[in-house]
Amino acid sequence: MGSTQSVPATENANEATGQPAPGSSEPTRAKAKPPANESAYARAQRICRKKKRAYDGCYTAALSSKEEDCGDLFEAYRACFLRVMSTDMEKRGVKVSENSMVGEYKEEMADEEEG
Repeated sequence: MGSTQSVPATENANEATGQPAPGSSEPTRAKAKPPANESAYARAQRICRKKKRAYDGCYTAALSSKEEDCGDLFEAYRACFLRVMSTDMEKRGVKVSENSMVGEYKEEMADEEEG
């Protein structure tokens, strides 16, 4: 009976956090506060770390098996990182060069919105 009571609690925790393991990352998020003077690069690394871990794991597996395709994971990480950098640059009023990675990302996003 005790185990059936814990199952619904686990399911509710999973639904609330969206995490596969209930509460596994929630305490970490609550404790980890970004520094007041956090750079855009550090912020992008912090925000996109899960996507980077997924890509890194896939890439490591691809090196050993040669059967993994990690292109989608890389693109998700790249888009996350460049979105954060772009947002920070806009907030600071920095003009983005069209020839930079952030400029190319913004151009890609504009093209996707149009078509």
